[in-house]
Amino acid sequence: MKENRLWYTSPANNWYEAIPLGNGRLGMMVFGGISEDRIQLNEETFWTGWEFDGYDNPETPLHLDKIRKLLFEGKYVEAQDLCNKYLICRGNGSRDALSAFGTYQTAGDLYITTSHKDAEDYLRELILDEGVSKVSYGSNKREYFVSYKYNTAIIRISGDIENIDLRYERENTTVIYSENEIFAVGCLPTKFTVLIRKKVVDDTMYVYITAATSYKTDLDPADVCRNTLDRAMGADYEDILRENKEYFASFLNRAEIDLCGDEEKMNIPTDIRIANPEGDLGLVELYFNFGRYLLVGSSRGKLPANLQGIWCKDYIAPWNGDFHININLQMNYWFAEVCDLSEFLPPFFELIKYISRNGENTAKTMYNCPGWVAHYTTTAWGFTSPGMNPLYGAFATAGAWCLRHVKERWLYSGDIEILREFYPVIKGSSEFFCAYLVRDPRNGYLVTAPASSPENWYKDPKTGENINICAGPTMDTSIIRELFEFNIAAAKALDKDEEFVKELEDKLSQLMPLRIGKYGQIMEWPEEFEEVEPGHRHMSHLYGLYPSDEIKQSTPHLFEAAKKTIERRLSSGGGHTGWSRAWIINFYARLADGNSAYKNIIELLKQSTVSNMFDSHPVGKEFVFQIDGNFGGTAGICEMLLQSHDGCIDVLPALPDAWTDGEFKGFKARGGFTVSAKWENGKVVSCNVSGVEGKAFSLRVNGEKIEAQGSYIYKA
Repeated sequence: MKENRLWYTSPANNWYEAIPLGNGRLGMMVFGGISEDRIQLNEETFWTGWEFDGYDNPETPLHLDKIRKLLFEGKYVEAQDLCNKYLICRGNGSRDALSAFGTYQTAGDLYITTSHKDAEDYLRELILDEGVSKVSYGSNKREYFVSYKYNTAIIRISGDIENIDLRYERENTTVIYSENEIFAVGCLPTKFTVLIRKKVVDDTMYVYITAATSYKTDLDPADVCRNTLDRAMGADYEDILRENKEYFASFLNRAEIDLCGDEEKMNIPTDIRIANPEGDLGLVELYFNFGRYLLVGSSRGKLPANLQGIWCKDYIAPWNGDFHININLQMNYWFAEVCDLSEFLPPFFELIKYISRNGENTAKTMYNCPGWVAHYTTTAWGFTSPGMNPLYGAFATAGAWCLRHVKERWLYSGDIEILREFYPVIKGSSEFFCAYLVRDPRNGYLVTAPASSPENWYKDPKTGENINICAGPTMDTSIIRELFEFNIAAAKALDKDEEFVKELEDKLSQLMPLRIGKYGQIMEWPEEFEEVEPGHRHMSHLYGLYPSDEIKQSTPHLFEAAKKTIERRLSSGGGHTGWSRAWIINFYARLADGNSAYKNIIELLKQSTVSNMFDSHPVGKEFVFQIDGNFGGTAGICEMLLQSHDGCIDVLPALPDAWTDGEFKGFKARGGFTVSAKWENGKVVSCNVSGVEGKAFSLRVNGEKIEAQGSYIYKA
């Protein structure tokens, strides 16, 4: 049986137990209460803030030469002091969520009150490949879903519908009640409308909900909402429901895994299974399916999935619910290609275009450089400046990192049109770094300076003070190396920019290679600095292992150093956030260590997964939801079963001993291939690769490398 259902025997006590539903634009969290049911609402553009170009700091370029000189002289404290003053944005930046920077916000709460007291045989469930949640108790039933086609959240209530009332609540919102409608309006400062209507047919009540804002549109959100619900309520409910089920199934049934888990486990409520994940192979399947479900539900509108996807209960979201591009947003899309979900990438691609335009001003104002640059985070308003603290805010290769997803789209699809569409953006990023790179006189390499390794510190060798600014951190160099190589490949594919290609090739040859330190680890900084926090959550110096492909089996010395790097992080308490643990799963998958990857899946479930399967991120003694852990964990499961980054389609590259028998279907490999495989006793017994007729590929299966063309069927 397919692990495709979350289910519980009681209503949600809090938001972290509620069931998420979404269509990429609208979201709702279903609590399933009896006497009162809470449905928390979201709409992807409920963002405070506005477009603003005043964050870029014109004082920065006046001090860059001085900062570089200090760095090259090893005067890190002095360099840090200058960066703390000048390598920052103007104003409060992300610290002021109610400024131009903005924050993602809840769209309010709908409460359904009843006279029901009977909780006999209570059941609350979510069917993933239908996109439908259900609640039942006694003779009462409720059905919830969010239609993509109609952009409407719908609730069907049957049984005892006497004395049912609807109530909507949201701060700073004008709410108007009429007989069958709740009309709510307000400003974010963009205008917004939430519209709720009900109708009763015989012994069944139907509730229709939609929301809209004036974000990047001239349309009146009230008119949009009225037209949306007129259309939805004019359609047959069963037709809408059937279409919704077909919509979710069409995406979630493309790729499948079966780890041959104990089917009896499916008779145990999901929250109990999450609390006891060891040996529950079906729970891993469910986690994989839930991750894909969340992407389908949070990335099909104007904006990509944010730090909480589309689901947020707050007026000031954790970290503003923004788009952290120093790993978190990228992690949200790691599995999109391999799981054949490329339809959910366009919102991410549109955001890249947006920040590339805004980033031109940042490049010019703050660095006196051509091209464009974006730093550690961005928003619905295209923020590209550094942050208020260089520790996190000085990470200037974040925008270039985003472009690797364009590269992946090209590699998976072979579609040269994506290169035509994005070539100016790719080139603009390269132009910035061609200008920003400077030669470090101590070693002769071109480096980024000043720069930082995301959110991490080292100790100044002379004073012992905590420092984050350096010249040429490993992650910067790895990202720029990948960017330049991608730009060169794109230019050659498009037959253009021959002279610029030569410049990029020349600068590539002058970048610092990956280096191994005294502990046998990949070095994070250009010097052998002592780490302030050896168990830090970011493992930026392993970018070349995953998501990139600089460290691979064909570079065995780096391969071994990467293993030691991870071991060193974990032995010092690393992996303590969900997304960090998820990254480790992907690392071990690339290292062909399936047992360690699986061990970290179990830790992700035990330490960083709450009862509704959301990823949890610790904040002091509390925790908040961050969706990147869900997405990164799903990507790690994929990476254990199929890899194609090293010029070969590698089947079961990191199979753990616990996954003795199993099957996966419909996975995508770079080059436009679709791969399915079945294994028994840890060995592949059959594998099917389908691709473009006549297109050659290499296949590694059961340790054997096979050369084939087009399509190929392997039988053991």
